[in-house]
Amino acid sequence: MSLALLAPLLLAAAPAPLARLRGGQRDPSDPPKPILTVGSVNLDLTVEVSRLPHKEETISASRPFTTSAVGGKGANQAAALARLAAGTPRRSLLAAALGDDAHAAAALDALRLGGVDVSACRRISSQQTGQGLVLLTPDGAATSVVVGGANAAWSARLPAALCEAVASAAAVLLQREIPDEANVAVARLARAAGVPVFQDAGGEDAPLSAELLGLASYVCPNESELRRLTRRQAEGFDALLAAARALQAAGARAVLVTLGADGAFLLQPDGAVLRQRALPVPGGRVVDATGAGDAFRAAFALALVEGRREEECLRFGAAAGAIAVATRGALPSLPTREQCEALLRQVAEAEAEGGGEGGVHGGEAMEAEEERPAGAGEGAFPLEFASRLNSMKDGAWRWEGDEAAGVLGWVRRQGTVKGLGMVDFNYPQHLQDLTHSEVREALTSAGLKAGAICMRYPSSMRGGAFTNADEALRRKAIELTKEGCAWAEALGAKELVVWSAYDGYDYAHQADYLVMWQRVVDAFQEVCDAYPNLRVSLEFKPTDENTRFFAVPSTGSALLLVKEVDRPNMGLTLDFGHCLAAGENPAQSVAMVGGAGKLFGIQLNDGYTRLGAEDGMILGSVHPHMALECVRWLQKTKFAGHIYFDTFPRNEDPVRECEYNIRKFKSLWQRAIMLQQAGIDELTVRQDAMGVLELLEAQGI
Repeated sequence: MSLALLAPLLLAAAPAPLARLRGGQRDPSDPPKPILTVGSVNLDLTVEVSRLPHKEETISASRPFTTSAVGGKGANQAAALARLAAGTPRRSLLAAALGDDAHAAAALDALRLGGVDVSACRRISSQQTGQGLVLLTPDGAATSVVVGGANAAWSARLPAALCEAVASAAAVLLQREIPDEANVAVARLARAAGVPVFQDAGGEDAPLSAELLGLASYVCPNESELRRLTRRQAEGFDALLAAARALQAAGARAVLVTLGADGAFLLQPDGAVLRQRALPVPGGRVVDATGAGDAFRAAFALALVEGRREEECLRFGAAAGAIAVATRGALPSLPTREQCEALLRQVAEAEAEGGGEGGVHGGEAMEAEEERPAGAGEGAFPLEFASRLNSMKDGAWRWEGDEAAGVLGWVRRQGTVKGLGMVDFNYPQHLQDLTHSEVREALTSAGLKAGAICMRYPSSMRGGAFTNADEALRRKAIELTKEGCAWAEALGAKELVVWSAYDGYDYAHQADYLVMWQRVVDAFQEVCDAYPNLRVSLEFKPTDENTRFFAVPSTGSALLLVKEVDRPNMGLTLDFGHCLAAGENPAQSVAMVGGAGKLFGIQLNDGYTRLGAEDGMILGSVHPHMALECVRWLQKTKFAGHIYFDTFPRNEDPVRECEYNIRKFKSLWQRAIMLQQAGIDELTVRQDAMGVLELLEAQGI
């Protein structure tokens, strides 16, 4: 029977939790389907060291002997599943390739002894069994080098018995210690049969292909693997979550990330986030982290096919990981179901008694927490959107009721924009007559958050804000800016954006450029120091009807300013139209500022760039290729702020216009991903203009 004909029968007989996901039912009298692990088997050789050696350095081991054990991510996960499922009818089935050597026989015997069904394993003549070389430091951290051996003999041509095993599995676990082409072939079969796939990201430095990302039900990196996959130097939870969202934008459905001592989190397909803190380690000390991630993922997968909610799966996985790090060696450390349940009971008892650890030492336990980003119901996307609030007062004749009356009415109107999650407020104009609580209530009612506070200095500072020759007016401008910072903190905004219509000059010989420059530096230093936990950014502009030459008229001069201000919370907000007016390519500006790690904000629009005009037109309407390249460089530089549309829809419905901008940006984002996957980066490194144009032509752009 073909797989296409077999798939409906498989769906009908799916285990209960997965049947619910796919709309099928299972006969309770049927034996549970096995969980299939397709992956590597290695002989792990472990050397204990006081620290990792530096490049070209030789160090001595901490102990005068090595230890050897069966390892490899495939073997570890299959063994973990077998131990956790012991005493139940569910089997852990392993498909692996081993060499024709003594190591293979020993490994298979050890796996059988651990309860693993190795009937789908095969031995390949003239090949060696894979090996893992593990350096173990005193803190329990394991650094490994894998020698593939027979594991590398996998190809896209799968044995017939394995194809049948995939189609009849409850779930399939994959890793990257076998070639990705084999993983893709297995994942295709699993997808056709409706079998969920867990793709472990460990074992290979190369990026996951878009196809494999899309085929996997769960992509499962640890913290360092997530950084490598997304090419982001992500530190801290927010940055790691942004990296996971980037992976999701590239095609992944759900992303399950383990964070060691910081626990784990699950980014669900709809953009919601479940967080799980690490549970206490029995004995209070991490002995060996080898295999802990494998234990976590195996426990999560088993709990899922048993019908548990994902929150419970995370907690069960956390228990398995905590127990695994308390014992040396990958296989010896793998926990039983009874051990995991006992640890969970101890944690629950400790929590019921007021947060104590219930006699188990070494860590903190916490239920999985759910975080749902604004706009998650509209489909997950790695970035959030805001739009010009003043645009909401345009086209008031289209409104019903009294929503046109004031700032809070404009906020309510932005709350109707599909996909919008944030509001940027001008200070003092938008907020001077309101209280913090009034604005917070309006945001909550509209389902929005504060994105940034944008400074707009009054006309009384026409002679300059930070650059004013009058020291009293300069002081007033600085204090007004600090008030804006206070509003940002009160509303939960992460950024204050400074754009002054008046900081510059009109005539030759009018200004002392060095004195003017130093005034700007001093002012930003004072503001940054007063609010060190708030990002403060300059939005430069080359010229304006109010100021013919701005004090900071270009991206290059703005970066120089950031360098001289020399504060970690000082950066830049780039405006697409301002870059055009400065004669710049916005993508190059993004590359320069983002590459320096100082791109805090981006304001998108378009325009015809006529002298002195700022058109504020719809994104991509005039310069579509520049808009696409700008978005591509936002991806390449790992931009993690929110997208702000600074457009002027005076003759258009501002709600429709904003929704169009959001759709346009998402379309450009996906096109940028397609171009990256099609090899545009290689062409740009060679500065191959014709190659790029032909690629765009081939992509229909």
